Amino acid sequence: MQPDDGPGRFTIDITVPYADQSRNDVLLSEWQRQAGGLVPAPPLSLPRRSEGAYSVRIRQRPIWGLVVEDQYSDAVTGSTGGPDGHLEDRVVLHATFRGSWLFASARRTSTVGAGLLCVRRNDAPWDFEVQRGTRALMLHVPARDVDLRGPGRLATAAQDTLAARLLLAHLRTCADLPGDPGHAARNATVELLNGLLRGQCIDDEAFSPALVAAAKECIEARLLIDADLTPRTIAAALHVSVRTLYRAFTHEGTSVMGYVRRRRLERARAELTSTCWTLSELAARWHFGDSSHFIRAYAKEFAETPSATRRRSLSSRGGE
Repeated sequence: MQPDDGPGRFTIDITVPYADQSRNDVLLSEWQRQAGGLVPAPPLSLPRRSEGAYSVRIRQRPIWGLVVEDQYSDAVTGSTGGPDGHLEDRVVLHATFRGSWLFASARRTSTVGAGLLCVRRNDAPWDFEVQRGTRALMLHVPARDVDLRGPGRLATAAQDTLAARLLLAHLRTCADLPGDPGHAARNATVELLNGLLRGQCIDDEAFSPALVAAAKECIEARLLIDADLTPRTIAAALHVSVRTLYRAFTHEGTSVMGYVRRRRLERARAELTSTCWTLSELAARWHFGDSSHFIRAYAKEFAETPSATRRRSLSSRGGE
């Protein structure tokens, strides 16, 4: 997920000429005008240049109290953290896709370039420097929810590790859903982040609930539009192996495709009672081979035929 590829409008979209004598004040006032308190502005300092302009674009997505931001930034320096600082006591993940971030505190200095991510606690002051043309994803989580102990802590990892790939895939899925993805998505996000910090393998049992939650969100978003939805395509979207996906569903009481079929049948049942579509139309809409296949699968799942469901619904409404 990169800033210019995601859905929705930019929360912040600012361009300031480097040669402007008041460039830092202009940046701050425009930031506050566009975002208000939605995206707190850190203390920023733009370099002085005779030509060109600084640009920053941020697209923000809430996840039930957490915040995900797609960011693009040109060269800038700033500071964050501390008791009265930007974002207060939160844990912040930075995943850099292009360019780099440099973080420095009294305890350590770390450069987070393309293909890397870092997780840092924001309770102590951090100075940062952003390279021109940097694209990154940020996740903000209350410190109480994250297992990153000690003041001013920072951990780094490669984005191609299994744990990092799953977390980033989950965040991409959340960003693609309309509105706030909800409490289940929040819990999955926190568990995946903590799993990343513990260095666990994706096959560990602690990851299974988060992986199943991410898989269900992916399935729900693609139930109707993807006729070829398979364990392989779901696993590929989540950047895990098919074997890992199968293992995560072990305690769900159904297989991956069993869950897909059940959700399609549940959606079809809702439309049986709210539309006039024929059984053939519903079968095609929900990617069953034909109406006979749809009827057999429906009867097996709900212990009655689609026609019986529709008659019962019509009778119930007629009696109101």
